Amino acid sequence: MKTNLDKEMIRTCGFVLKQIMPYYDRYCDPYFKGVDYDVVEHGMPGGATSSSQEGAMKQGYIHLLPYMLKFLAGTRKVTRYHDVTPGSQITWNTAFLGVTGAYKRGGEEQVRRLLKILETVTTVPESDLSSEIKKDRLKLYRDCNDAFRDLLLGKFGKLPLGFPEDWVYQSAFGSDYKSALVNRTEESPLIYLEDVDMDAEYKALMDQIKRQPTEEELVMYLNHPGDALKTIEFKAKYGDPNHLSLDIWFEGLEKGEEATFVDSKGKPHAMMILDISEPDEAGMSVVRYLLDSGIYTHQVKVEEPSSQAAALVEMVDPNNPYHAGSPSNGDLWVMYVSPGDYVKKGDELFNISIMKQEKAVLAKTDGMVSRVLKSANYQQDKRMVPVKESELLVELSSAPASCPSCNTPVPGEDFVFCPFCGHAMKEE
Repeated sequence: MKTNLDKEMIRTCGFVLKQIMPYYDRYCDPYFKGVDYDVVEHGMPGGATSSSQEGAMKQGYIHLLPYMLKFLAGTRKVTRYHDVTPGSQITWNTAFLGVTGAYKRGGEEQVRRLLKILETVTTVPESDLSSEIKKDRLKLYRDCNDAFRDLLLGKFGKLPLGFPEDWVYQSAFGSDYKSALVNRTEESPLIYLEDVDMDAEYKALMDQIKRQPTEEELVMYLNHPGDALKTIEFKAKYGDPNHLSLDIWFEGLEKGEEATFVDSKGKPHAMMILDISEPDEAGMSVVRYLLDSGIYTHQVKVEEPSSQAAALVEMVDPNNPYHAGSPSNGDLWVMYVSPGDYVKKGDELFNISIMKQEKAVLAKTDGMVSRVLKSANYQQDKRMVPVKESELLVELSSAPASCPSCNTPVPGEDFVFCPFCGHAMKEE
């Protein structure tokens, strides 16, 4: 039987290996070979583990992955929710946001402090907790997203072991936690799930691709509309890549090496890479290749832009309350405001998709929207716009004067009369 010391040594070893192995074997799926001893603690399913590790690598936080899994293990004890879909995505993303948020505020020291608080909360009886720990635990879920809040409300279904303690709601919802406690439900969300209008979905897809979709394309669109459109557009432009051999999928094609394949119509082809240029400041390389008897060129992104090129992206001033930017690398999927709109503190400006989870970004102060640097509406066109961490997306200006009669904010100081009710802006 393993002693506690043995178990701790195994966990410590696993902690180190989880930071090394993703770099060692980039083609392994899941990335970490063998048995993850800590799975008994964090409970992450195999498929979710693989995609989560890949996401952490893309975000640039793979070195924090062991901390995220520890946060996940503690959160499972706090929320008492088993990590199956959608829980595995929600609680994983909560761990990701919690750890990266602490890291941004104070590096690994702040992350370790966060985990120490979580460990204390989950191992020490409530009656023995100090007032300081009870205060500090309210910071555990301050970086959580809307999906985690909906999970706590029961919107994804009844929590099998009951609702968590009230302090969890205070941590996740802040000053609105009492309202959250009142609005919890144990009703199944399936009761309110509306039937899909198949004719409308078919028409929406047909409008997007400008032709009648096949049955396979429709099924793909109903399950993953955004990815389906990308796949259909890719195949229309480049052909079906599934005709390439697996070794090319994994390793690519070396210069001077010939690849032969048969297209969807049974026609044979031969392809050879002639040259690949060094990446430019934007991270783009020019590929020159031979396809059958023709020579073609194509630009491919092979690395992140250089610091000089990246500087072209306008970034948020963290000390400017009128700036609103992306909290992390991700995709802008909906922008709610336009230049000229008036917003109040706490209004939702836009929403970022971070590793399949939504993160709402709220206005820090009252103001008028002066600039919107990027826009998206996924519900309408099923397209998201990539954004970088701290990239400026919305800029506000100071709150305008309000009409003394109808109390509506007036967009500008040059108005003599209110454009909404006609009342004089200044009394004679």
